[in-house]
Amino acid sequence: MTGIQILYLNREEFVRFFNMNGEVPMAIKYRWVAERLELMIERQIQKGIHKLPTEQELCGRYRVSRQTVRTALKLLEQKGLIAGKQGSGYYITGRSAKPQGNVIGILISSDQEYIYPGVITDIRSILSPAGFTDRVFTTDNSVSREREILLSLLKNPLRGLIVEGSKSALPNPNLDLYRRLMKTGCRLVFLFNYYPALPDCLCVKDDNYYGSTLLVQYLAAQGHREIGGIFKADDLQGAERYQGYMEAMRDLGLPLSDERVCWYGSRELDRLLHSRDTRFLRNMVTDCLSGCTAVVCYNDIIAYYLVDELLLAGYELPSGMAIAAFDNTYFSNSDVLTVTTLSHQPHEMGTRAAEAMIRQLSGLPVSSQEARWKLNLKESTQTQM
Repeated sequence: MTGIQILYLNREEFVRFFNMNGEVPMAIKYRWVAERLELMIERQIQKGIHKLPTEQELCGRYRVSRQTVRTALKLLEQKGLIAGKQGSGYYITGRSAKPQGNVIGILISSDQEYIYPGVITDIRSILSPAGFTDRVFTTDNSVSREREILLSLLKNPLRGLIVEGSKSALPNPNLDLYRRLMKTGCRLVFLFNYYPALPDCLCVKDDNYYGSTLLVQYLAAQGHREIGGIFKADDLQGAERYQGYMEAMRDLGLPLSDERVCWYGSRELDRLLHSRDTRFLRNMVTDCLSGCTAVVCYNDIIAYYLVDELLLAGYELPSGMAIAAFDNTYFSNSDVLTVTTLSHQPHEMGTRAAEAMIRQLSGLPVSSQEARWKLNLKESTQTQM
């Protein structure tokens, strides 16, 4: 029997071979133990077990010397599969012995615009030191593009996938592909939103209910009662921000009016960003916001372009209309009017998603998370009623 054949024997076969053939070279023994441990690591990750058995337990399990076990563990440590902690033992890193097994996909709306380049950089800053590389796939928030990407990934599944769902407020036709990917062992972490039909998947998202409450409460404290809202119709964040807004208005005893709630979708956003088509905002100013003294915006992109439309309609800002928005990017700091916004801790969302992925791959306990918002007061809400 060759050395390679010996490596693939199970414990009983290995012991039987050892008893029949006398001493087996240590080089074969420790490599055999290392092969067994790699299989054990895969099973432990599936079971959520992060720590390897002790050296003594491994000696008894495989009926080899402590030196053989230590040599096998060192081999796995060199491969990056485990990490030793002084006085504590060895722990699974989540990495694969094969480089192609350490690739994490990032499925996201864009890699060029708005918050996305920074989020991708933050994800990489966590994955790379842990021994993982990434591949970015952009969907443009299109479910058809999302399906094309998932079908290609099924041909060569990655170790994990950090996903921003496409049109996440709507029923998704690609759940079958996500489920097939999960059956291959690909781990999922959703970012910013999730698909309710995949309830067992991890998610790192904003606390959108709290964010809307924070904005409405602040505007109400400034004396505003007629507060409008502009929300995105086809993303889960829009539905959650709308719900938080309506519940905050209700709880504060402020008038609830469907006519003061404005909706837009991905198509309008695309035309706004690429063609500067602001007609939908112009209609909102005329049809929905005419009786309002303040407005909550889905994000600071909408707030930025809304400022121009309000000025064109003859509003004095901020006295004629207070504006508050989610997100705190460069759009909120224009020379015309800086906009009161909500923000997270710097780098929070991308790093949390990457850390959740690594913990999941390592067999560590991890749960879905919501990031809290912080209020940033600027010019757009400074005039009291």
